[in-house]
Amino acid sequence: MKKVEKAETEMSKVIINLPYTAQAAPPAVAKRLALSPEEWQLEHWRLIDPYLAEMAAEAAVFQKRDRRIERPLIIYPYSPVVADPWGLWAAELSEDDSISPGAPATLPQTTAGKAINWSDKDRETIFSRTTLPFLQQIEDAAHSLLEEAPLVLIVTLRSFTSMPQNFEKDRRYPRPQACVSTAGKLTPEGLANMTGDTFRAFRWWAELNLPQAGTACAPESLRNHPRVRTIGLSLCRSLYMDENTGRKKPAIRSVIRVLKTVFNLFDQELSRVAKLRIERATKPKDSPVIKADRLKELSL
Repeated sequence: MKKVEKAETEMSKVIINLPYTAQAAPPAVAKRLALSPEEWQLEHWRLIDPYLAEMAAEAAVFQKRDRRIERPLIIYPYSPVVADPWGLWAAELSEDDSISPGAPATLPQTTAGKAINWSDKDRETIFSRTTLPFLQQIEDAAHSLLEEAPLVLIVTLRSFTSMPQNFEKDRRYPRPQACVSTAGKLTPEGLANMTGDTFRAFRWWAELNLPQAGTACAPESLRNHPRVRTIGLSLCRSLYMDENTGRKKPAIRSVIRVLKTVFNLFDQELSRVAKLRIERATKPKDSPVIKADRLKELSL
């Protein structure tokens, strides 16, 4: 995981986090889980997407004048079988429909149905050593950007398979090529619509909260912050990989360009809305310009 450097991020307002791209497991945890190599491979084939980190790392970089800027890219370094930093897969695998994603969790079972039992003490230890450092990095990046930027957007980036997996709650088919996920008031409706329109401009089939709803995540300490917003982006793996062999497709280059465009638009929209807010704060409330600008703002 890369330490966020203020000099690199002061011109960006977007933080990208990837919770499900790594396969690592601490030896002690792997031993306790007692999964065979074949079982580990099956879990990772279903739950993680190693290409997503590669694509996001390239798409997160942009050039402004003579400077190379890298948006903060925070990657959870362990397999979700060890711990699920946002509880997204845990909610899918749970038989209890009342469990909602958004907080660290451990999977109740493997994707093949094998129960995973941890004591409360074990879970606390795992969370403190794996997920809490991940969430802390996101918090640190947000506070660093907020020193310079009026608004910050946290993007949760993940993927889904083109065919519904047998453990997923949403089994609708066919599936879109991209999903824009929201989190209530934390995700401005206008921003979600703009993101969907951008995907569609590239002739992608994009849907709102289908098939992965509620995957726009932020650390608990930032959920009520007046200057922090969040959005979730999910991509269908068939866009950039052969799901039967796991090999990359040449189209991965096009997917990177789409992601880069979306991230750039996020920064531009945050800057635009911040400028409108500053102008509104410094002009009379009954100014015709301010009234018109209110109509343009995406409620960020």
